[in-house]
Order: sequence, then C-alpha cells, then structure tokens
Amino acid sequence: MSKRSIRVFLLPLFACGVLAVFLACGSGEETAAPAAAKGESPLDKTVGYLPGYESREPENGGTLARALPSDVVTLNAIVAPDFTSYLVYKWIFDPLIDYDIDMKPVGVLAESWEVSEDNLVTTFHLRKNVTWHDGEPFDADDVVFSYDTVMDPTVDAINKRPSFAKVEKVERVDAHTVKVNWKQPYAPGIAAWNFHIMPEHVYGYGKGDGESFNRHPKNAEPVGTGPFRFSEWKRGERVVLLANDDYFNGRPHLDKVIFKVIPQPETRLASFKTGELDVTGISADQWNRLKGDRSFLDRVHIFEYYGRAYYFVGWNQDGSNPFFADKKVRQAMTYAMNRKGVVDRILLGHGTPATGPFYIKGWESNPAVKPYPYDPAKASALLEDAGWSDSDGDGIRDKDGEPFSFECLTVAEAPMFARFLEIFQQDLMRVGVKLEIRTIEWKVFQERTHRHAFQAYLTGWRIADDPDPYPMFHSSQAELLEDGMGVGQNDVSYRNERLDALIEEQLRTMDFEARQKVFWKIHELVAEDQPHTYLFAASETAAVRNDFQNVRVSRAGYGLFTWYPSLLEWWVPKDRQ
Repeated sequence: MSKRSIRVFLLPLFACGVLAVFLACGSGEETAAPAAAKGESPLDKTVGYLPGYESREPENGGTLARALPSDVVTLNAIVAPDFTSYLVYKWIFDPLIDYDIDMKPVGVLAESWEVSEDNLVTTFHLRKNVTWHDGEPFDADDVVFSYDTVMDPTVDAINKRPSFAKVEKVERVDAHTVKVNWKQPYAPGIAAWNFHIMPEHVYGYGKGDGESFNRHPKNAEPVGTGPFRFSEWKRGERVVLLANDDYFNGRPHLDKVIFKVIPQPETRLASFKTGELDVTGISADQWNRLKGDRSFLDRVHIFEYYGRAYYFVGWNQDGSNPFFADKKVRQAMTYAMNRKGVVDRILLGHGTPATGPFYIKGWESNPAVKPYPYDPAKASALLEDAGWSDSDGDGIRDKDGEPFSFECLTVAEAPMFARFLEIFQQDLMRVGVKLEIRTIEWKVFQERTHRHAFQAYLTGWRIADDPDPYPMFHSSQAELLEDGMGVGQNDVSYRNERLDALIEEQLRTMDFEARQKVFWKIHELVAEDQPHTYLFAASETAAVRNDFQNVRVSRAGYGLFTWYPSLLEWWVPKDRQ
C-alpha cells in the first residue's frame, strides 16, 4: 500500500497516538519530542548503536515487540482500509517498489524498470528468485492479478484505486516482465507501484465475485513474499510474524516480530519500561518524568524527527457561509491565530509552523515561502478591507447584519485538537471573530466534511510518497456526486484556474527539476490564497531499547518503519538476546 494522502488515512492520525499527543504512524506509537539527555540531540541522531557494536557483524536472533493502538482490521493488503493493518501486512507482502531512507524509489519485487521515451509505458523486470511463503513461485501473473483486483469495482479497494486512474492497462509480457501502459505521461506514476502484491493461486476468484476476495479466509492467515511469515493473530491481543528464511533479499536478522494491541499511551510506556515492548513513543509529559531517570536513559536509543504530516484548519469556500470565500478573510484568519504560541505552549516547542500542504523538508516545499507571522493588527486591517467591522460595538465584527461567528468541527477522539482550538478561539476573539468549537465522533466528522457540510474544521493530514496536490486542490475535486459525497478531497471547495493549470502541468512534467519548479509555484499560490490555514508540523519521537543495533531513522519523514529495508537491518547481539 502506497502511503498516500487519501481520506481513509486521516483516521490513523488519531489511531497512532494523536489522541493523546502527536502524530506517530511512522513508529506506530504516540509521539512528542524530548530533548536528548546527553550526547547528540535526538534531532541529529540517525542511527542507534551501543558503543563498540558498530564494527561487529550482525547476528541473527531476537524478538521485537511493538504496540498497535488498535487491532488489525484485515491482513489482506488490497482491501485493508487502515494504517494499523498496514503496519503489520507490510512485512508479510512486498510491493514492486518502495522508498528508501532518503525517499528515493528502490526495487523490491521489481529488480529494475524503465520508461519509454514518450513516457507512456513503464516496463518492470521482476526478480526471478522470489517464492511465496507456501513455496510457489512469484511471477508476472501475480502482479496483473493484483492490479485487476484493485480495479474490480466489486472489491473493497476504494483507497487503492485512485492511484491507478491514469493507467490504461497492465499486461504480462513474460513470466518476469510486466508492462504498464499509461493514458498520458504521469509523473507520480511510479509511486502507485509501492503497492503490495498478492498471490493469484491463493486469492484468485471468479469474475464479478469480489465479495469472496473481500472475505477470503486467508485474510486472517496471509501468504506473502515478504521478509516475515504470518504465524498467529489472536484478535484484540496480538499478531505474531516469524522470519522468512527464504527471503530473496536475505533473512531478516530478527527471528520474530510481535505486534501487541495496547491502546493507552501510559500502558504502552509502562510496558516498555518493564520490557514487554521494545519500542514506544514518549510524550512531553512523560519526558518530564523520565529525563532524570538514568536507569531509563542508559537503556534506550531516542530519535526525534519530522514525519510526513501536518495540522490544518479548512475553510469552506462553497458560498454556504458569508465568510471564507473571500481570500482576505482567510488570510486574516491565519494572521490572527498564534500558531507559534501553540507550538510553544502545547507542543512544548517541538514543532514548527507550516507554510503549506507539503513536507517541511521535502523537495516540493518552496524555501522562499515563509510562515505567516502572528499579526493581529494585520488581521484586523484585512477584515476591515473585506467589509467586516464592529458596527454595534459588541466586540464581534459584522457585515450586512451578519455577525462574524462560525463553527469549527474537530474530532472528539482527538482531544488535543480541541486544545488547539481553545487557544485559537481566544486569538480570534481579540480581532472580533467568534469561533465556536464543535467536537464530533470521527465517523460523523468524516461524513460531514466529505459532504462539505461545515463552515470550518481542524484535522491532520499525512503526505503521500509523491506529494501530488491534485486530489486536494484541483477544482474538479470540489464537485459533489449524486449521493452528496465529494468527488475528491477538496472538501473546502477551493477553486483557482491558475492553480488547476499548474497542478495539471506537474502531473505531466517528467523531468524532476522542472517539476520541482512547478511545485514551488503551486506552493507560492496556495500560501497566497490560504484555502486552509496550515498550522504546524509536530516532531515525532521514538524510544527503542538499545539491545537493538543499527536502528536507523529516515530524515525524509518516514521515521523508523515505513521505508525499505528499515527493520530488516536491525539486529540483537547474542549476548543481549
């Protein structure tokens, strides 16, 4: 499953720990950002070794125990709708390509690939030494089957299907060659193939009978090609995986990975301290209790990094409210909200104001675009220019008899979001704007935002491997279907013809540097228009027991686990197993 920024992946932002503290799907834990107790800063630390072990040869053996914030939904890589399931099945199945520690595509099941001169055909050359966990050989038929299954409307693959919208057809050339024909040159196309392949001989089904695939018995006992084999799933408690001795890229050093369902952050920390878990997140409050505990600090590697995620407030511009169709008003909202104050007061300084919808350290992020400063005077001037003044002296601006009072939705399961809004509520009142906070359950939130039935909302967003802004910003994605649901993810009904043209240009621009220049123009325009107020990115932290060596963190936003090969390089010395 490609780590794409699509609607169904908003939920894991909460499930992976945002409920209590920050985003943490990269590590599967809640996060915050403690400072280093000694030595190098966790923000600088890229690899974890005990002194003297860097020069030793890796040894096999040992078990890694990780926490999951909720139970897995399914271990079928095509129909799984959630990030928690992905955290497990990504080790059972392999994609054609994945992304390395620096966010560069690397072949997994695909040994190599090439693109035709006209950019309309991608040819994948598959590895020849790969077998499924049941001993059957992997070949091109499995790739074609997996693609056809995703595109079958009777299969519950709605979160995978959009990535292949520009594919004309996928065909088997021979047992180890697959050809992808594109409808048009499509720059994000390679990212679609960070997509986990499933075996036809196990999961094959009759045409039109996608329901049998959705409910296949092997969804609970999967057969993959990945570095770990499925061993056990005790629902509500744990999933156990064992090393694949026949893995094409070499046996992982660890013998076993155990995923334990532990929803509560404090319980996870307690389990980590007692040795029941080997990796955990550490919140700011927890760090205050731990920073003087030398017995704890001497047993862990601590990493701090920025994940591929950010928080934002979306402003509904469809004309259903009198406020946010006006760019000056949206700009005023951003000037009025003290985002740096929230970073300092709630995130305890471990974050940075965002400038747009891109990864803060990504190639697509324009370094010339700076965060809007906190400037209540500027906000007030913009509101006056937009016709909003306090005509009756009650402290609330009004226009044509309408007071500037609006409702902002947020998710009840993420109480941290309400804390953000409580500060912004005070900020906005200072410039004569009344914000009313409405917390609702996640399912209701998802329904209302996808139907554009809101004035404003606050949430978080994970950024895709390829940061294509089309689904969230193109005008066509603001339309509603006959059932009232949104066509795409442009819930705020933002429309800008110039931006549409730039978005379409970057999709067909195959040269990296030329595409980057287009992205920088997109960033500038979005920063000017403020269809959302981009709040901040929070740094994430993971603590790993230092029995584990060669523990590396991605500084491209992928954390500890969501890049390749990551966990496959971890090892535990025999004298510490």
